[in-house]
Amino acid sequence: MEKERVWVEINLDNLLSNLLVIKKFVKNRKILLAIKADAYGLGACEIAQFLEGKIDMLGVASIDEGIILREKAKVKTPILILSPIPYKTIPYLFEYNLIPNVCDIEFFEALINYAQNNNKKLKIHIEIDTGMGRTGFFIKEFERIWKIIKKQNFLKVEGIFSHFPVADSDILFSKNQLKEFLKLIKKLNLNNKILHFANSCGLLNIRESFLDMVRPGLIIYGITPDGIKDEKVKKLIKPVISLKSRVVGLKYFKKNMSVGYGRTYFTSKPTLIGIISCGYGDGYPYQLSNRGEVLLKGKRTNIVGTVCMDLTMINLSNFSNIKIGEIVTLIGKEGKEEITASDVAFWANTIPYEIVTRLSPRVPRVYFKNNKIWKIKKINLTF
Repeated sequence: MEKERVWVEINLDNLLSNLLVIKKFVKNRKILLAIKADAYGLGACEIAQFLEGKIDMLGVASIDEGIILREKAKVKTPILILSPIPYKTIPYLFEYNLIPNVCDIEFFEALINYAQNNNKKLKIHIEIDTGMGRTGFFIKEFERIWKIIKKQNFLKVEGIFSHFPVADSDILFSKNQLKEFLKLIKKLNLNNKILHFANSCGLLNIRESFLDMVRPGLIIYGITPDGIKDEKVKKLIKPVISLKSRVVGLKYFKKNMSVGYGRTYFTSKPTLIGIISCGYGDGYPYQLSNRGEVLLKGKRTNIVGTVCMDLTMINLSNFSNIKIGEIVTLIGKEGKEEITASDVAFWANTIPYEIVTRLSPRVPRVYFKNNKIWKIKKINLTF
């Protein structure tokens, strides 16, 4: 990667290892991999192609994400669109064999009208809001309309699901959600459907929520969400993502000189400052200004001054013989030291989901398989 100013390394062997850990943990129940938001920043097409035949379903957020997987990645794995879609895009569900989430009666009516008028059939999943407070039918509402849904012959209800909002922090509330969901399933005799509830936090904290299928995302990508109780599984999860850049400038600053925009940092003594070629334009959080850390030659050092659009400054007071081109690790491991996406999220006062999904498309993704480069995804350049 001699030509790159910043890049993401993705370890596919560790990705597969994490999937196998979760499969064993949930006793080989069906796996829906959340691959929305470009596989949490890893590259949806590449991840889907690599895992083709190894998972049961892919979860995306939109029609566009589903079409890209069908057209570009050529995947045959069933694809569930987890979020509501614009009604005008309904025809694409049938054209590309995509499974919609039916979460309100208006969408159901629009969907059934299209299916009947065009004499086409489609599998659907239905979302129940048991406490997420977002999309989905409330339980009493669904009990009323189930009679309507089950009478028609064009939309086959393949699955029923719900979602945890606090499986990491309120186990009692989450277990009550599951209890109400299962009461509904029993009352309406829906046990013959694919029932799914558990996201990464749910499947690791609430084993009763495995049901027929689980929906891991972050945990497969090597990041353990906060609040996970199962330490044994946490130890088996391997890191998948590394973010790396390089030193592109070295400058000696005298005492009391300011560094970067806003003059938010002043040197307390003569200091060697390194300039690295990564910034918020690459998705590296501005909030890490004067707060974050990076790894260089296996040692931690601090970010000084504000994170710029394309550059960030680091303190090199405790280093010697640093040269232009030295590799810096912003997320990942060097020797005994490691900076995780969760560490970066803590410094940026956000969640690890945002850290990885915000990585810019201009940052090349380098995929490693069997310790060798398998594929490189990057914006096309002329050199």
